[in-house]
Amino acid sequence: MTQFIKLPRYCRMALVVALLSGCLSVQSARAVEPVDAAAKAYGWLASQMTTRGLIASYTGGTQAYTYDQSVAVIAFSVAGDTVRAKTILLAMQKLQNTSGSFYGSYSLSTLKAGDASQWVGANAWVALAVASYGKITGDHSFDAMAKKALAWCLKYQQSDGGLNGGLGSNGKAVTWASTEHNLDAYAACRYFGLPAATKIKTFLDNVVWDAQLLRFYTGRKDPSIFSDVNALGVLALGASGTRSYGSALSFNELRMLNTQVNTRCIATGFDFDASPANDVWLEGTAQCALAYSVAAKPVSWNYYTSQIMLDQDASGGVQYSMKGTTDNHFTFSTVNCVSSTGWLVLVVANYNPMRP
Repeated sequence: MTQFIKLPRYCRMALVVALLSGCLSVQSARAVEPVDAAAKAYGWLASQMTTRGLIASYTGGTQAYTYDQSVAVIAFSVAGDTVRAKTILLAMQKLQNTSGSFYGSYSLSTLKAGDASQWVGANAWVALAVASYGKITGDHSFDAMAKKALAWCLKYQQSDGGLNGGLGSNGKAVTWASTEHNLDAYAACRYFGLPAATKIKTFLDNVVWDAQLLRFYTGRKDPSIFSDVNALGVLALGASGTRSYGSALSFNELRMLNTQVNTRCIATGFDFDASPANDVWLEGTAQCALAYSVAAKPVSWNYYTSQIMLDQDASGGVQYSMKGTTDNHFTFSTVNCVSSTGWLVLVVANYNPMRP
């Protein structure tokens, strides 16, 4: 198992910045393997930037997903590259709809909507990206953009406190509520001091928390099993509080932990769902790894971060999933992507993007 040098978070990030700026060579920092991996991940992210000011979500991809822009802004900010972080935010600022929302993705060639859906979760992540950028740099010039996006999200708040998902690609409002979306919105509203955060937390604690199995439902009246809601729940709410949120990590271990083999490595991590657990979703494994750190379980944090690093290729990129399996929603990509690679930067830095 890869062992981390036990340095405070910002000391580790100082080493990352030194690597990135050329003040310290990768060769001389060979003993600090996670810092080496973070520097490589940063390099891959930088290579994905386009002349449009957005970052291509996948190697060779033609789309810039809104969520991925947000992850990249946070990763660049944490790594000290405020120029690229600001470049993406400036590009997103120009794309914001008059309503305050953002589309699910944009074509890199035309900047027109590729995925015309407008989801609460993706919009809340734009606000979280602004939050981290502002917290790290002291530049709050994008706060108005974030608050406008959150105001749009809050139009979908229901009497139980939860936010419905937003607008489908047909422009019609959906009637379902995603736990993930509400965790994202809670974290963003909490940071910006919006009173709606209290109502959203009530929904999370009383409507989508499974008191019997100690884990989160996927959404309102949806008891299906997915790993991200449990990891993000810990990142947004902490390991303890009104409910025993940290117990959900044990649920993930029981139902979604598995080991897979591909042409890059043999690695252990978490699948997206449990029907069955037959893949390692690397973005989700990174989210779980960071949640273990929040839950004061550094051994698990170290271990699962080391497993993600095994999948990293020479370019510094990390695949979306190891096997490319298909679940009830979509087929996972095995191409290097912004989400998994960006989350690796955050995990090594021990930076929680839901609590800037």
